[in-house]
Amino acid sequence: MVREEKNTFIKFFLIFIIIQPILDILTYVSITQFKTSITIGIIARVLFMLISLLYIFLINQHPEKQKVILYLITLFVVLGFSFVFNYFTKPSFNFFSEAQFIVKTIYFPVMFSTLFLLIESSNRRKDVQQQLIRAVVIAMVILSVSLFAAILTNTANPTYTHTKFGFTGWFYAGNETSAIVAISFPIVLIYAMLKTNQWKDVIHWLPAFLLAFAALLIGTKVSFFAVIATIIIALLMNGWNAFRQKRKQGLRILLMNSLLMIGIFAIAPFSPSYQNIVGDYNHINEAKETEMKSTEENKEERVEKETNQKDTDPFLQSALVKRILSSRNIYFEDIYVDYKEAGLVHKLFGLGYAGFYKEDPKLIEMDFFDWFFSYGVLGFVLLMLPFIALLWRVIQACFRDFLAFLRTENILLCAATGLGIGVAFLAGHVLYAPAVSIYLAIAFALLYSLNKKLLN
Repeated sequence: MVREEKNTFIKFFLIFIIIQPILDILTYVSITQFKTSITIGIIARVLFMLISLLYIFLINQHPEKQKVILYLITLFVVLGFSFVFNYFTKPSFNFFSEAQFIVKTIYFPVMFSTLFLLIESSNRRKDVQQQLIRAVVIAMVILSVSLFAAILTNTANPTYTHTKFGFTGWFYAGNETSAIVAISFPIVLIYAMLKTNQWKDVIHWLPAFLLAFAALLIGTKVSFFAVIATIIIALLMNGWNAFRQKRKQGLRILLMNSLLMIGIFAIAPFSPSYQNIVGDYNHINEAKETEMKSTEENKEERVEKETNQKDTDPFLQSALVKRILSSRNIYFEDIYVDYKEAGLVHKLFGLGYAGFYKEDPKLIEMDFFDWFFSYGVLGFVLLMLPFIALLWRVIQACFRDFLAFLRTENILLCAATGLGIGVAFLAGHVLYAPAVSIYLAIAFALLYSLNKKLLN
């Protein structure tokens, strides 16, 4: 009975992955047409998270289940205490926003825990891994085709409202869509390579071509550089494998990978992403020239400004911090000052959603900073445990058998997780965006499982 329920849940999970773009399109319609913040996407994802928790607590029988349950209960208790404590102590507390942020935050660890147990408890672990990869590929085909359809029918949502241009299709947020593409593209490439056994199998490269071209149309640097970097990494690994193994399969994969790179580099100069990057570069150069011309004119003003800032926290004034934060430094500075002046309990359990806001709450939009300030030292450490566990597993596998570790699918999964973490740190909208974090959880679970196999 338990086995039947487990198999049913696997199928249910695969369907849920496939319909992710559909949920995102419904979310876009809900926001733009019905002007509501409670969307079908949010409702469906929260319900699925609750079902996943039931699977973890009641259905799954894996030996490591108790460790997962202990971790999740500890996380829920710490975040729950943070919520209650801030309810009574924050100068302003928006109950819906605070509760929604916690639900979005726990989505990633719950999904990763579910996928970990789902893969590890299966007697056909490799089959489940391939089914997950195939589900992601189908989801990305839906995303790509819908983006092209939206552009062709002139119904696409613009990525930017002015200056730059790009398309998010029938999806609401350009940042989230580009993060999804960045994380998923290496997985789509893995699928293409695993399926390429004969020349007729090159049809399986079509999803990779579609998603790569779609990435160029979104217009963001994240999707553009993620796809370019992934293609180059895959090309280097496939070239090395083809040279080392001297098999026809490796040569076919290398050829298709090369055609993909040639196609992307040929189209890139005409894409919104490339034009936006060139525009940013020119804008930076113009700003530098203007700054150099006005240096002497503004010398007295700068001296006065530096004098007024002499009591400002040195950490906030450091060049490294300013470079990392970019334009987000204003929101970071506000929350950082709140955290620095807060009591011990707030330092341990966090300031809640967006710090001690008075009117309009604003996140820093750099996920790890938002985690730390919102949930404090204890909450941040607990939320980081999946990252630490994965890093430790990868390091172990790397030192155990380096050549086995250098399998192309393993390196591409490392690229998927690395891109996800990088986007979360620099651009945000990953770890507390359920529409994105589920793809990162899939990449985490696949990479963890694959490297665990290398250690056995």
